[in-house]
Amino acid sequence: MQPPTAIKRRLNELGLRSRLRARPRLQGRILAPAGLRRRLPSAPGLYFPFYHDVLPEYGDDLRRHLRALQRIGPMLTWDEALAVLAGERPLTGPMFCLSFDDAHLSWRDVAAPVLLEMRVPAMFFLTSGMVGQPGNLTWQDCRDLAAAGFAFGSHTITHTRLADQDDEAAARELIESKREIEDELGAEVRDFAAPYGHPAVDFRDRDVQVARDAGYRSFATTLRPAMHPGDSPMFIHRQGLHPAWPIMAVRTRVHD
Repeated sequence: MQPPTAIKRRLNELGLRSRLRARPRLQGRILAPAGLRRRLPSAPGLYFPFYHDVLPEYGDDLRRHLRALQRIGPMLTWDEALAVLAGERPLTGPMFCLSFDDAHLSWRDVAAPVLLEMRVPAMFFLTSGMVGQPGNLTWQDCRDLAAAGFAFGSHTITHTRLADQDDEAAARELIESKREIEDELGAEVRDFAAPYGHPAVDFRDRDVQVARDAGYRSFATTLRPAMHPGDSPMFIHRQGLHPAWPIMAVRTRVHD
């Protein structure tokens, strides 16, 4: 458990990040100077970069990010990445496993065409209660993305902060979202990403155990360090990015 001062600092960071999210190019310029002292990975390590919405004006920016990563290592499916953690696939250098969170319509219109063009696999972590809402994907959109070869996991029903919920409500978010996505897509859902994703602040050990009991094989957080064989799939580290950021800003999240 983190000390209260660390939790308060993290909440303040989340508040600032939320305000800057509406101005992602400004956010990227603010982050970029810190990237001067970092570099994109060169040593062996498994990275899980993730995005949310990819508006049309950021489609070329997403291509730029993906090309930068592809130049230094392969893009893996979620299954392949878990095989690396299990020691079933060698970690020969930097490797990357891409994912997206929520239920944005831009997954269908912008992200998926870019990914298919560049032959990049991705996991879509779906907030099931958002599906069908204005501006979001429909279930048919999700089925079409699955048919195109993309994987789906759960991101709860309502995108609630699990740590704020009582035991019953938190369990419902994990279990019922899994069931609904499975019913709608006709495929097993075995992977989960916690909203906001920081331990102690956003989820508890209780939630990881509920996920394990519900049949999830992986639980994704927003801690950032690279992962290696032997690390637990029930505590995946992911690096949150926005396609509007310059590569120097990406280097603040994805680095040796």
